[in-house]
Amino acid sequence: MISILQKRIRRLLHSEAGDANYLSTLLFIFIAVILLAFILNVFSIISTKQQLDHAADQMVKQIQLAGGVNDDTDELFDFLCSEITGASDIDYTISTSYHTPRPAGMQKAIQLGTPFYITITGRAELGGFWNFDLINIRVVARGSGVSEIYWK
Repeated sequence: MISILQKRIRRLLHSEAGDANYLSTLLFIFIAVILLAFILNVFSIISTKQQLDHAADQMVKQIQLAGGVNDDTDELFDFLCSEITGASDIDYTISTSYHTPRPAGMQKAIQLGTPFYITITGRAELGGFWNFDLINIRVVARGSGVSEIYWK
């Protein structure tokens, strides 16, 4: 009995007939759906990266024209973060040398001609159709500029 079953299985495996059964078709469709979900998630992360790059560019313009960080800078950052989809825990840092004494109304002043570098970081998830959060990806956008305000 076992010998006959083994011969039938061997014959099916060696058969070169192009027959497809329901199980192989179902498996193919399942793999295609999983692959499609992965591709859509990768494109959403690319879109999030582009949105963070745009936010970095806008922040650079704001800091250049204001000559440093003030309340308007924080309000612009909050607005830009509210428009970004697909990222959480978004934060920014600025590395530069600041002008002292600090002018009125400025949290951090940057002297005319001083370069500054802004880094915006966020967290995106790669997780499939049901957002399982399988893989956490740190998305980083950078920008640089030069202050356009002279502080006395």
